[in-house]
Amino acid sequence: MQKKQKILIGIGAALLIVAVIVAGLLWNGFSAKPEEGSKAIVFEVVQKDGSSEEHEISTDAEYLADALVEEGLIEYAEDGFYTTIDGVTADWNVDQGWWCISQDGVSLSVGMNQQPIADGEHYEATYTIGY
Repeated sequence: MQKKQKILIGIGAALLIVAVIVAGLLWNGFSAKPEEGSKAIVFEVVQKDGSSEEHEISTDAEYLADALVEEGLIEYAEDGFYTTIDGVTADWNVDQGWWCISQDGVSLSVGMNQQPIADGEHYEATYTIGY
């Protein structure tokens, strides 16, 4: 009986490892890839008062954060959080403010550093208070 349990545990562990490897390969195969070359995107900044301004950006950058840094719309942050966008700083400690980054109204599932961009895309940064 003990020998059967050890064999079943070994088979289960092997299947788990295979499943993790397959999931990683699928994620890598289906995740968005950066588009090389020149592209034009729109980055809309929606302020705390609801006013907004669209910035038309032409860039060779492959990722959203790189394009926005080039335009001077965000400042590079070592910790990966961009709290200042278009000159306005969101501070959770002051008013529970933060910047919600979205594409066509849908929040990004990755950070701006990992968000590949393609020609014609529209992104938004919305000053948000609380959750």
